[in-house]
Amino acid sequence: MSELTHHNIKFKEGPKSGGPSQWEKEIKKVKGVSNVKINAQEKEVTVEYDIHNCCEEAIEHWMVKSGFILDDSLLQRLKRGWIHYTEENEQDALASKPQSCHDVEEIEKKRDETK
Repeated sequence: MSELTHHNIKFKEGPKSGGPSQWEKEIKKVKGVSNVKINAQEKEVTVEYDIHNCCEEAIEHWMVKSGFILDDSLLQRLKRGWIHYTEENEQDALASKPQSCHDVEEIEKKRDETK
């Protein structure tokens, strides 16, 4: 089961080598990334990924390591921080086992253990 999400990541400068098509191929190598589109004129990366296997923070880390300089304006830093926070919570929620109040056997078992 996949939980696809997508985000736009603004950057100030791209890597010195290669170009948008090469950068797209490289970002697609990040585990969980399924689709990438780089708009060099707008200095924006649009990336789609499975939240089970990836997060925006990992993609940003890869970008910086590869020579991108991310947009460090206050608005973009706040946006990225909020996305990191919400994705961490979403990943935690997806990883936890859902509890059902309709699981009668489990309720009975717990009741017997307390006697």
